[in-house]
Amino acid sequence: MTELRHVKTRDAFDALLPEAARRYLAHVSEGKAIREIARLEGCHASTVMRQVRKLEAMRDDPLLDQAFSEMEPVSDTPDVTPAALDAACEALRHLSQPGSLLLYNQNLPQPAIVRIQGEGDTRVVSTLDTGLAAAFILRDWVAEEGGTTVKRYRVTKEGRRQLPALMAARECRATQQGAAAADGLDAALPDRRMRNRSLSNGPGFESPMVALSRRKGPDGQPFLPQDFVTAGDRLHEDYAVAEFQQADLLGWDSPEALDRHYAKARQDHNIRRGEAIERTLDAIKDLGPGLSDVVLRCCCLREGLEATEKRLGWSARSGKVVLRIALQRLSLFYAKNRAAKAALIG
Repeated sequence: MTELRHVKTRDAFDALLPEAARRYLAHVSEGKAIREIARLEGCHASTVMRQVRKLEAMRDDPLLDQAFSEMEPVSDTPDVTPAALDAACEALRHLSQPGSLLLYNQNLPQPAIVRIQGEGDTRVVSTLDTGLAAAFILRDWVAEEGGTTVKRYRVTKEGRRQLPALMAARECRATQQGAAAADGLDAALPDRRMRNRSLSNGPGFESPMVALSRRKGPDGQPFLPQDFVTAGDRLHEDYAVAEFQQADLLGWDSPEALDRHYAKARQDHNIRRGEAIERTLDAIKDLGPGLSDVVLRCCCLREGLEATEKRLGWSARSGKVVLRIALQRLSLFYAKNRAAKAALIG
């Protein structure tokens, strides 16, 4: 039997803990009021309330209930440790094999990954920490398949999609000899700029944001500073996870036009996707109808600048200036959110 490296619940669970779950723990374990959490996180109290209610309902799952009962509040998104990354990679790799299931029983010390190879032939492949298994559920990497005494979970499409990214991050970490990780779950994913270049509309296509980041302005500095590019990448990632349709957010003219998408986020049982929907909506609402369109087209939909100028009726070569202004504002929006979260630590 191949045993996974044992990772403490706190280390593995905290590193992969969704934002909603951290807010939930702050409320139920630390006793913070909903409005206080909302103020510190820079969001609306109703958002925190919805997340708390959703997580409370999910505690009907005995594995999640056990994990939450062992956890303490997490003040900030911790780095993904090498041990947690290794454990997540190995667990997802085993679960992606044909016939593999994650089993959990309250009377067992740890959840187990088993492989069913034939009638009566069930083999225990590995075990993993309760907290790590719970993190898989919260991120929709595994989903319950049934069972009464023994709960069964199977890897999801999202879990299979994350596996290559996690393994690439592990290899990258090894070659860089333990370089500092980025914040939260982003540390377990390949470099944003690398993904930004690889996602394209066809052979030879390059994101307008990437192309402009290589150009120099009149002062000799990059036309798009790195923090502008990072902001565009962050919005693109949230937009992709949220699974918006191409025309969903284009052409909106009032905040009320976004209400149906906020409602969709509240009703989504996939916590990670629901959070991504809300983060995307918050960002484009801050940009406003005009600036959000150019960012959505160039950063999220990977539309070329010339095509964007034609669609929006702008004069030639004006798109790059508007995109720069929009990315500057988007960067300030994310900086403001980071400052609000930093107040929670302080």
